[in-house]
Amino acid sequence: MHLRRTLAALAGTALTVGLLLSPHAGAATRPVLEGIPHFDHVVVLVEENEDATTTFGDTSPAVYLKSLRKKGVFLPNYFGTGHASLDNYIAMVSGQPPYPATMGDCAGISLWTCVQPQGLQNGGRNLADQLEAAKLSWKSYQDGTPTPCFHANYAPGDLTPDPYQGASTTGAKNYADRHNPFLYFPDVIENQARCAAHQRPFTDLAKDLKRNALPAFSFVTPDTCNDGHDDPCAGRKVGGLTTADAFLKNNLPALLSWLAKHNGLLIVNFDEGFVPSDPTAVLTSSGNYSCPTCAGLGLGGRTGAILVSPRLRQGVSVTTGYDHYSLLRTLEDGFGISEHLGQAAAATPFTDAFAGTRAH
Repeated sequence: MHLRRTLAALAGTALTVGLLLSPHAGAATRPVLEGIPHFDHVVVLVEENEDATTTFGDTSPAVYLKSLRKKGVFLPNYFGTGHASLDNYIAMVSGQPPYPATMGDCAGISLWTCVQPQGLQNGGRNLADQLEAAKLSWKSYQDGTPTPCFHANYAPGDLTPDPYQGASTTGAKNYADRHNPFLYFPDVIENQARCAAHQRPFTDLAKDLKRNALPAFSFVTPDTCNDGHDDPCAGRKVGGLTTADAFLKNNLPALLSWLAKHNGLLIVNFDEGFVPSDPTAVLTSSGNYSCPTCAGLGLGGRTGAILVSPRLRQGVSVTTGYDHYSLLRTLEDGFGISEHLGQAAAATPFTDAFAGTRAH
């Protein structure tokens, strides 16, 4: 009898642990918030530095990316929250506003110096903290990184400028720290075990798909060639949207097929819009550089975004104004997290975009 009880207790413990480690633990009990449906797996893939007209216009070389509009919902009025890159990435995962250093991509300063301000607002709390508190798994897949938790030297008092800014000759090829947002929070970068478990080389993504081990939330950053940032790319004759689209065409079909079978959602956005050489254009082209209804006011430019899932309405456009803070609020809602970090508390969630979503 005692043995039977012991085995039953162990089985119960194993079941509990399995549920806690599940990518969609507690999905049946998570509340539906603001009309945002639950997905077991959400992948956010971020591209670089293009405005919506250039990316999705008739003459755009991003043919494959444009084709995804037929498979989900297009958001033509999705905006960045600042210039340059890093402030936008940090906004997506924490709701924090731009700081002077991040508005300049922390160029010329050390990684340690750049990380410290993010730890001061709301205790450095970020989406990773929220997901783990909700017993949900997450990973950040970083293209170009040779090892888990790869980054520039991080040590108090080290003032050496961060060398990993893309087109690098230091061993990371086109990887850039500034496009890897979770690194910029002390509770991630200062915890080596946590960082290594969640900050993974991009090559791990294909492995996780084969193992049916994709986490509940994935953040994917192509390197500075494959995300369209560099044109031309280091060591190549072309770059920009042409190279970015080739990367998507090579990598997204397998991911989309897997997500379609596992109640998944793909979100492709851009960090910021192109900054015109004429500063007055920012003031006169209100449609591209202003979103009065956005928490970030659209100051990062109109970039557009695409949501892809067979559960969504197919081939439609939703013109509501959204930005990176909207993205964060939507992710929080979708995972049943009622806490809205930073500027996400004032943002508009993707409620209109998900109207008519089919039940899973």
